Amino acid sequence: MERKFFVESGIAQSQLADYLIAIMHDARATTFRYIKNITQEELDWQPYEDWNTIGALLSHIIAGDYFFNLYFIEGREMTTEEEKELSPGLDLGKHVNELKGKSVEYYQQELLKSHEELKIAVKKLSAEQLLEKRFDVYDKVDGSDLAWTLYHNAEDEVHHRGQISILRKLYKLNCALKQ
Repeated sequence: MERKFFVESGIAQSQLADYLIAIMHDARATTFRYIKNITQEELDWQPYEDWNTIGALLSHIIAGDYFFNLYFIEGREMTTEEEKELSPGLDLGKHVNELKGKSVEYYQQELLKSHEELKIAVKKLSAEQLLEKRFDVYDKVDGSDLAWTLYHNAEDEVHHRGQISILRKLYKLNCALKQ
């Protein structure tokens, strides 16, 4: 996935959706750069017990895309099967060890798939839908709109990508100290 250095106009129902899609694309394309040439050992390595792995953080990003699509765009709760599939990635913590062992190719495919599904859903949203005030998760008093919520999903990915960067640096330092 390559970065784009412009916002494509007219690909979605509204300019606001075009802008959100561009933000989501850039976040995802940059995540791909951060995991380029990553090894299986790096994906599953933990500096300390109970810390997240890079693979767990990638699982969280993927699960976030699916959750944001079904909960915020489709407006529904997870089915039992979706909850079983997404909860480890959403919750992390006690699930980190069960998220180990997946290849970088697996994560790349899932990152592309979850991104594409969310992008397709966002393309269909009108400016009115994106600006509709909601009082569900983020601010139960003043509310937030769907546009902000979708922006927050991309922002969350950027924050976790920072953690991925730190974990890669710690892994390399750990390897150097062992020599």
